[in-house]
Amino acid sequence: MLTNIWETILFITGELGYWGVLMTLIIEGMGLPFPGDAVLAFYGFLASDYRFTLLAVILVATVGSWLGSIVAFYLGKRFGLPLLYRYGKFLLISERSIEVTSRFSGKYGVLVLLFGRMLPGIRTLSSYIAGIGNLSWPVFLIYSFAGLWLFCTFWISVGFFLGENWNTFVLIIKEYLVRILIGVILLGGSLLLWRKTSFMTRGR
Repeated sequence: MLTNIWETILFITGELGYWGVLMTLIIEGMGLPFPGDAVLAFYGFLASDYRFTLLAVILVATVGSWLGSIVAFYLGKRFGLPLLYRYGKFLLISERSIEVTSRFSGKYGVLVLLFGRMLPGIRTLSSYIAGIGNLSWPVFLIYSFAGLWLFCTFWISVGFFLGENWNTFVLIIKEYLVRILIGVILLGGSLLLWRKTSFMTRGR
């Protein structure tokens, strides 16, 4: 399956250039089964080989992911959690992933849209869960774009600076990145809780 995905990506990118980047990242943003981080690193490698401009490919990839996330957010708002439980298995989404992402979103809110984009599984579902949780459109659009900008910039930069070695380092980076980001999310959530508690204490 992954071989077929890569062949499709290579064909679309080779034929359509930036339009191909936009199309593949819309798929990624919708949460469909897709190796988003590896694809972005590959696009970064193409930029290092002067087939793309670095800033342009980051912007196009971010907009594509953002458009896909908007579709996912709307579906979550419109159809709710039963949509994921009923059709998630066809997209290789497990019930455990749905439950974990729901807990993260309930606990850390919009931080999941910022930093959770870097975490496999959570990234796939975060837009759906935000819609299911009835997050407002303006808040979603802003935080989703910011999170996807970070996500696309990071992985495209990895491919750009590592060049031909991008594929070797993707798995290594992912292994440690997950641990680091979980720590960042926990720290961010703790700081927000501390600020909220301090404000309530001063208000008494």
